[in-house]
Amino acid sequence: MKSSLELSTNERLALRRLANERGLSLDEAAAAALRDWLISNGYLELEHELAADAETAGNA
Repeated sequence: MKSSLELSTNERLALRRLANERGLSLDEAAAAALRDWLISNGYLELEHELAADAETAGNA
């Protein structure tokens, strides 16, 4: 899905700093920032890396 956003000058500069820091394009940086925000605010759940039938070590 392709979206467009109207960003303020400060928001564009912050996005450019994030992109440069992470070595990403502006689109990739915007997607990463949005994904991080969605996860940290509970709107997007992390995918679990363990399969349901994977063995685990230790006791609960």
